[in-house]
Amino acid sequence: MKINSLVTRKSHQHDVIFRVINIIDNKALLQGEIYRLVADAPLEDLKEYENKNKIVLSLPIIHFDAKLLKGKVLHLDGDEFYLKKAMEAYRHYHINADGYFIKESDMPKFINQLINKHRPDVLVITGHDSLFKGQNISDINSYRNSKYFVETIKMARSIINSKDELVIVAGACQSYYEALINEGANFASSPNRKNIHLLDPVIVASSIASATISEEIDFDKVLKSTYSKQIGGIETKGRARKYYNGGN
Repeated sequence: MKINSLVTRKSHQHDVIFRVINIIDNKALLQGEIYRLVADAPLEDLKEYENKNKIVLSLPIIHFDAKLLKGKVLHLDGDEFYLKKAMEAYRHYHINADGYFIKESDMPKFINQLINKHRPDVLVITGHDSLFKGQNISDINSYRNSKYFVETIKMARSIINSKDELVIVAGACQSYYEALINEGANFASSPNRKNIHLLDPVIVASSIASATISEEIDFDKVLKSTYSKQIGGIETKGRARKYYNGGN
């Protein structure tokens, strides 16, 4: 077992594929290879992932009017590998997106500067998170990174308070959904404290950026497009605008 090995956990019936990012005192720090989950486990609980085939990520189709000025996305991600995959997905959907790899705990320090620089229509705040086993789900300190997501949302809303002008998509695996929504997110994970796929925030953000300001987001349709189905949210309008060509 070494750093960057792909592994699963015996104690969790090998349900999630992780990458080993550090090993300290016979314990491995793990990050989900597909799910936005961070965890740790003793080395004896780990088994190397045996499927040597490359993990292929397919994207759902998002239907949109060709004559659209789509909304602009600002994407903050606590995982550099995930950010790369996210930016590839935005390009696939022809979304104008700026992305930054920023550690979750540092996101509140940079959000004001980045919003003022990019003036996005959609803001994505994501990375890794987890609910500590056996802890109170209504206590933000029971979550690894939810408090940083919440603080980032609060600071973003101090600049652009309108949920129509700036649509916020926030959270990762097992995040404190209610706190994220209460502090100003339009969409967030995870209502059932379940894991979300690395591309779920991208799918939601791209759907918002491709829907016009005159229409409400079809939440059921967006939810079906995600991999995990573990996103919740509030009534929200799109951030795209139709354009018209004049002249003969």
